Amino acid sequence: MAPVIGVTYGHDVGDDCTNNYIRAVRDHGGIPYPVYPGVPDFNFAELDGLLLTGGGDIHPDNFGEEWHPTLKSVDEDRDGLEIPLCQQALEADLPTFGICRGIQIMSVAMGGNLYQDIPSEYSREALPHKIEVGDARHNIQIESDSLLSELVGKTADEVNSSHHQAVGEIGGEFVITARSADGIVEAMEDRSKRFVLGVQYHPERMLETPEFREHRRKLFEAFIRVCS
Repeated sequence: MAPVIGVTYGHDVGDDCTNNYIRAVRDHGGIPYPVYPGVPDFNFAELDGLLLTGGGDIHPDNFGEEWHPTLKSVDEDRDGLEIPLCQQALEADLPTFGICRGIQIMSVAMGGNLYQDIPSEYSREALPHKIEVGDARHNIQIESDSLLSELVGKTADEVNSSHHQAVGEIGGEFVITARSADGIVEAMEDRSKRFVLGVQYHPERMLETPEFREHRRKLFEAFIRVCS
């Protein structure tokens, strides 16, 4: 029987971005179960895996900092759903895959914090991690002994990028397993669990090139396989 994958959203349920995650889960053998603030009759016990998806910025109250003036698209209802849901998933050793905002939720849920604005809080010399139209692209370096390297079969690769915040201090049992050339965290994982992986890029929409599609396939296939 195909595994049921909880796919989180905010108030953007049904838009094109949402469909990218739904399609990726279905393409690789999972049954998507949309989970959003106020979802009726939600039952955590029905899930075989959890996909924490991309989206807007996370409210800094969740990691003990003041509001930064560059923050946008903050959805406190979504924060209030995803942070405890992530904690519950990790406690239950439920396979969990975080994408973009999802990796940030994973770190905050386990006591980490974020750079609220990369240019002003990290470095003005940082790579362009977000552009006006479409996705930026850059290379990442991957730790050779990591789950990510094992899955994609590489210690360096090109990925897409579209994010305003970034992981700062990591929380829980996470270890950083990939960075971009400017040092921004691009992946982290908890190897004490069956499958807990967060990536800062967007594999669900890595479709433009054969290399992108292969990277996407390997990550989602592995995630769905563990959920099965």
